Amino acid sequence: MPDKMTDSQLVALLSQAEDDAAQYNGEFSKENEKFLSGYLGEKTGEFSAIPNQSSVVSTDIADVVEADMPSLARIFLGSGDVVTFQPNTDDEVEIAEAEEKTKYVNWIVRNQPESFSIIHNWLKDAEIQKNGVVKYFMEDQKEVEVVEYENVDAEEINAIIQSLKGSKVDRVKVEISEQEETGIIGESVNEAATFDIKFRVTTEKQKVCIINVPTELFLITRNARSLEDADLVGDRVRKTRGELLSEGFKRELVNELSSVTEEDRRTSNIDAIRNRDQGGSTYDTTLNEWASEVVEISDLYVKVDFDGDGIAERRHIMLSGNRVLVNEYFNHIPYASLSAILMPHKAIGRSRAEITYPYQLQKTSLQRGINNNIHMVNNPRNVVHPDVDLDDMLTVRTNGIVRMEEGTQVLPGNAVFPLTVPYIGQEALQVIQYVDSTRAQTTGSLLSNQGLDADKLNQETATRFNGVKDSSDAKIELIARNYGETGFRKLYEGIAWLVSRYQNTATEVRVLGKALSVNPAGWKYNHHVQSNVGLGAGDNEKSLEILQGLYGIQQSIMQQGSTLADEKTAYATLSRMVQGAGFPRVSEFFNDPDEPSETLKAENEILNKMVVQMQEQMKAMQNPLAEAEQIKQQAFLTKAQSDAQIKVAQLQSDNEQFQAKLVADAKKANEDLALKLTEFELKYNTNVPGSVV
Repeated sequence: MPDKMTDSQLVALLSQAEDDAAQYNGEFSKENEKFLSGYLGEKTGEFSAIPNQSSVVSTDIADVVEADMPSLARIFLGSGDVVTFQPNTDDEVEIAEAEEKTKYVNWIVRNQPESFSIIHNWLKDAEIQKNGVVKYFMEDQKEVEVVEYENVDAEEINAIIQSLKGSKVDRVKVEISEQEETGIIGESVNEAATFDIKFRVTTEKQKVCIINVPTELFLITRNARSLEDADLVGDRVRKTRGELLSEGFKRELVNELSSVTEEDRRTSNIDAIRNRDQGGSTYDTTLNEWASEVVEISDLYVKVDFDGDGIAERRHIMLSGNRVLVNEYFNHIPYASLSAILMPHKAIGRSRAEITYPYQLQKTSLQRGINNNIHMVNNPRNVVHPDVDLDDMLTVRTNGIVRMEEGTQVLPGNAVFPLTVPYIGQEALQVIQYVDSTRAQTTGSLLSNQGLDADKLNQETATRFNGVKDSSDAKIELIARNYGETGFRKLYEGIAWLVSRYQNTATEVRVLGKALSVNPAGWKYNHHVQSNVGLGAGDNEKSLEILQGLYGIQQSIMQQGSTLADEKTAYATLSRMVQGAGFPRVSEFFNDPDEPSETLKAENEILNKMVVQMQEQMKAMQNPLAEAEQIKQQAFLTKAQSDAQIKVAQLQSDNEQFQAKLVADAKKANEDLALKLTEFELKYNTNVPGSVV
């Protein structure tokens, strides 16, 4: 049995594995540089221009990516649950925990201040480069706030201290930093005088952080088929010495780490491409203080037999040079990766920019040729007789004179005449149209005018165009499915794992306007993680039509007295319709049958009070008339209950009628809008923005 590894042995082993992963990263980073440069339309690399000739760059990559983003944003940044946790049994406790887990994890992912930009950048990285990566972790955050109060007495000060300690955070430390006079001992104030006082409140809490990882800094072994089976996964990060101190590292250790400069960077040129338009910095970082010096750290999650038991386990190891900063057992990989096009048996796939790049290169060449040709047609070279004054010929001015040698025996028309250059623009445009058509078939990204040509409309039916659009939608929805089944599913599952192990206090959040108290430490079930992004899920119009049809079927079933549908299932359908329309709070439109409306709650409370009062009165009656009075009170109670039931039934009936009318009006509005859009498109030979993905 091998012995436990020393730090030097561990560093030597990991350095070799990290260097191999970095080399692999460098290989696909070179490709990513091309795709990013092409997206930005830079005149570099294969798009470099010849001097004194057209330098135009086609925008195909940007067109395809930006055409995808609205659909992807609607799917992954909309109001619906992209990922849900599904129970494995019919146990009510497990079902309730699955629902709670879905709500809380979704709240964590969607409701951080930077959530929109994180998800947007994650998706866009995957569209332009071979993959997009996010990293998630639990971070201890400390906030210090100074609170001042003027002219408060002892009782008020004690109340203030207690209110500060009652904050819904993990720990709050209250210190009295300034006071007008003495007499305050600890946290108890008994003086009758008033004070001007200042508190320093230190709040410590845990927060789940999600950050984007630049692809050029991401590390993974080249033979990995997925993140889970990779021997090494990690990224290279840069932190200041001050940040390392705040994270709990000892000052002696931090001081021993080597700082880096911009010249020491081991990354690709991708970051330089991103920031090329911002210019270079003239600030001399070498003059900065010690706390701001930058240290490069390798944050790695590796499979290694560190303890020498013969079994490789997953460990979290942080390295800076030859120093081991962290070495702990951590059976999880806190990264989630997206690729638009999955490649079998590979962790890194292909991007939309990658499959579009050849078409942009071809179109760029054609467009430059057309521009150069037009320039030559408009500015032809001239055939000039030797006796013509060349200085006059090269001086371009209105009504200018061209002199000839005296005694020249030539006709003016033969002295100077343009060299004819044939115009090839029409033929080149046909080739560009063909390239566009081929690109559209490959990428599924329709052109703005495709299918709306007047001649084609006379020959092809609307059904044909709808078929083309459906095919295009299917391709982008398949990409969305790839994102949902890989990166987003991994992210949600990982965050649930993270909070269940490291969040040990109850937290109160608001989900769809309702308070939700969650304590992940109490979660005990291993739920199935389900992605709800499927083919057809990205088309809200189709989804709403389907939901409307389902709601109509539910209403018919309920009217027939069948138990296949009830108020709860109908409410679920209406909830999906409201959320699909972009409104997050269903309660603004419909009442949850499991949660009675405020009106019904008030009526039930009044009714319950009446019942209690009558019961107490009946118990107090001991005279001969008690039985008669009891009968009288019972009759009154029965009538009150009957009236309440009638009122509740009337409210329910009114609600059902309102819901039915709302659905009917919405359906008619959608039909009218679709008809008007179609008429407009046909009449003006155009495509209304948003009608084609």
